[in-house]
Amino acid sequence: MTDERIIAYLLKELPEGDLERFEDECFAQEEWPPQINLVEEDLIEDYLRNELTAERRRRFERNYLTTKAREERVVIAAALLRYVDERNATSNAAVVVPPPALTWAERFRAFWHNQTWGLRAVTVVAVVALIAGALWFFIPHASSPRTFATLTLTISNSNRAEGVQAGKVKLTPDVEALKISLMLPQPPPTAARYRVELENDSGETKSVEVAGKDTQSVSVAIPAAQLAQGQYALKLFAVQTDGTEQRINGSYFFIVD
Repeated sequence: MTDERIIAYLLKELPEGDLERFEDECFAQEEWPPQINLVEEDLIEDYLRNELTAERRRRFERNYLTTKAREERVVIAAALLRYVDERNATSNAAVVVPPPALTWAERFRAFWHNQTWGLRAVTVVAVVALIAGALWFFIPHASSPRTFATLTLTISNSNRAEGVQAGKVKLTPDVEALKISLMLPQPPPTAARYRVELENDSGETKSVEVAGKDTQSVSVAIPAAQLAQGQYALKLFAVQTDGTEQRINGSYFFIVD
């Protein structure tokens, strides 16, 4: 498990066979290998300091920043790096500057242990303010829907003209989003992740966010404000580790009353 192989795993550069072997190695251990977390910290810092190649920077943005948790991790790392760099630039000789080879997390720990309790309290307040401001700026402010209507749909190879049997749902004013479980065809397609498109009666399409997946289904959550009365079709795409995708034959149909 070399650093280069871990980076290739995080950036989804590994072929499918190598990816499965890598994950088997990880899950075979009693706990998630700490080396992966250390390499991930270095990768995030290299990205923030613009030290990745152009191709790896594109892969980082396309293949690594795929979840809210990872986006928040990068935002928090950026806030900590900025704070530590600013403090180191203005600190006096009493502050020991950690060696440049250390990761941002190690530099922050070294900086922390060199402060008095009073300065630590000030540091905590400053870092919390930085992180809160960064999260507010970079992460969408819309709150997660709290009231859902739900549907479970199976895929159909028919089209609208053939009078396909579609699921029906009524969106009352208190419903903020429609949560739909898309049952996967069996056996399920091989995919690293999935992408879903919503098509309305007029043929207009838009991507919808995948809220979760397991071996049996993929779930999406669509804000109720985006769903007028009418018939819709959801199209499912299987996305591979190298970023290529393939449409899964058929559509999931539903009607909003």
